[in-house]
Amino acid sequence: MLALREGKWRGQPAPILGHDPEGKVLGILGMGGIGRNLKKKAEAFGMRVIYYNRRQLTEELAGGAEYVTFDELLAKSDVISLNLPLNKNTHHIIGKPEFDKMKDGVVIVNTARGAVIDEAALVDALDSGKVYSAGLDVFEEEPKIHPGLVRNPNVLLVPHMGTWTVETQTAMEEWAIENVRLALEAGKLKSPVPEQADL
Repeated sequence: MLALREGKWRGQPAPILGHDPEGKVLGILGMGGIGRNLKKKAEAFGMRVIYYNRRQLTEELAGGAEYVTFDELLAKSDVISLNLPLNKNTHHIIGKPEFDKMKDGVVIVNTARGAVIDEAALVDALDSGKVYSAGLDVFEEEPKIHPGLVRNPNVLLVPHMGTWTVETQTAMEEWAIENVRLALEAGKLKSPVPEQADL
């Protein structure tokens, strides 16, 4: 894309070849609503989906995705998508020890929260080639971005706006209004935060 804008048709030199998603393993870390939605989209491209979650899902919710251990997800995935909340248990859940367990050339996508990945360790993994590329919508110290991520052409950076569509913003507003309505009328929430389920 950058080469084309500079008037260089395929780059000089040409970029290295990419990979087709068909037949690749997508590891979803956090299989809530977003993870399950991603699963459907990935399967349309012919990917096989495995997941790790704090609890194994029912067969109906998993929809055929295979539940694996955390270490198995790291070792088997060609692409790893992080879709989990940030809390004391998930802060830097992906760091150097986890990168070491991954396949060489893995692709990392983080649309969860920046601090679920140790960004310095990610930069090292990208620089060494352990991680082939990364797609990031969130960062540890927003709006500051680690310079090693900015300089790396294999990193796609988006300024925390993955939900920046008319449809998504509308759906989020409707969900919030429905939560308020249910709280007032029934004393329940449509989507309680798991950590606050007993409140």
